[in-house]
Amino acid sequence: MPDLLGNLTLAARALEAQQRGLEVAGQNIANVNTPGYARRVVDLVSVAPADNLSAGNGVVATGVRAMRDRQLDRRLFQEIPGQAGQAAAADQLSIVETIFGTAGQSIDGRLSALHDAFSLLAENSQSTTARNQVQQAARSLAGEFTSVNQRLLSVRQDADVSVRAAADELNSLADQVARANRNLSGGSQAAIADVQDKETELVRQISELANIGVNLRTDGGIDLSFADGRPLVVGGSAYSVTVQSTPPDGMASLISNGTAVEDELSGGRLGGLLRVRDVLLPAYQTQLDTLAQGVADEFNAIHSTGYDQTGSAGGDLFTVTTTPPDVSGAARTFAVSAAVNADAQCIVAGATTDAGDNSQAKALAALRDARVLNGGTTTMTEAWGQLVFAVGRDSASASQEADTQKAIVSQLDSLRDQVSGISLDEEAMQMLKFQRAYEANARYFSAVSQTLDLLLQTVGR
Repeated sequence: MPDLLGNLTLAARALEAQQRGLEVAGQNIANVNTPGYARRVVDLVSVAPADNLSAGNGVVATGVRAMRDRQLDRRLFQEIPGQAGQAAAADQLSIVETIFGTAGQSIDGRLSALHDAFSLLAENSQSTTARNQVQQAARSLAGEFTSVNQRLLSVRQDADVSVRAAADELNSLADQVARANRNLSGGSQAAIADVQDKETELVRQISELANIGVNLRTDGGIDLSFADGRPLVVGGSAYSVTVQSTPPDGMASLISNGTAVEDELSGGRLGGLLRVRDVLLPAYQTQLDTLAQGVADEFNAIHSTGYDQTGSAGGDLFTVTTTPPDVSGAARTFAVSAAVNADAQCIVAGATTDAGDNSQAKALAALRDARVLNGGTTTMTEAWGQLVFAVGRDSASASQEADTQKAIVSQLDSLRDQVSGISLDEEAMQMLKFQRAYEANARYFSAVSQTLDLLLQTVGR
């Protein structure tokens, strides 16, 4: 009688263990598309026999484990910021490329039109129509300088808005990780695994925003640091990054524990946006200002030494407002001089008051091919081309780096899937295995139960 009851207990215990296996397979299948979910496995352990004459006491499910390689996850979190940062920079720079348009459609085209207008004036220095064309070409060039400058500023402001939004997102995700850390204490093994799944996905999202350090806690939680080791999440506490607008242009400064950390963020979307906002765009702006100042200086140097149609000494053709040697603001303030803008007769054609003198108009037209910028090494159009090339080079470089990092992240994701990923075919096999085992144990349970019933009936007689 005790042996039969023991066998009944053995069968019941086995049924429960196989049922647990079926539940785990079902849970895995249900979460095949859940971000951050790690495949679960049930741990089955044989129950030791009570004595030397017993075969054993069956099987018991001791727990359910999440298949997770923390070191692989850590490596993944180290590589994602590089890919996200380069991708963010590439996206911003692709917008900058559209600012300059195709060849001949921006400042280069306006410069060419102005040179053509002066060539026409040189052919007929007394032509009112030719002077009007010079006036219009000069206005068009000035308008293009200020337009390109404004578009660059607009991209920089948009990048700043994105920086602010990314900082808010970083704080929100850090709060969620801290909350998850707090939820780990006192939870069951299954509950802890669920929390760790959520934390893994949250940390992945954070690594897309900034370069972070990950420290695994003994309780299964995660501590996070960012920038140069500054705390972001420690246990159940999150350390917010505050945003402050800074003079003179009101761009966002990211403050952690009282210290500005923009220079320490080299990766993630924040790192890419900050690099474009604070390094690349200001460099392009300086090149544009240098070109604007150079164009104004070279045209003015010739124009101011001649005589206009009224016989008066010529003045500047263009004006810029800067504080030499600083060229900052040259493109923004680039304009046709007030006199020329008001009256085309103020445009200079000759070096003397002689009606047929066209020497200055010829010299101004000849600036097309003169190497007068960058220390006498480039023409005006070539200087513009260098700026366009710099943007294209940086954009292509960022795109290539993003693709390279994406390939690395993809390989790490594949390695992680080998450990934590779910294969529907494999889970179907697991489900079939546990189902067959459950059916066999159910038949064994039924056989023992029938034997007990027969024994009871026999004893009852």
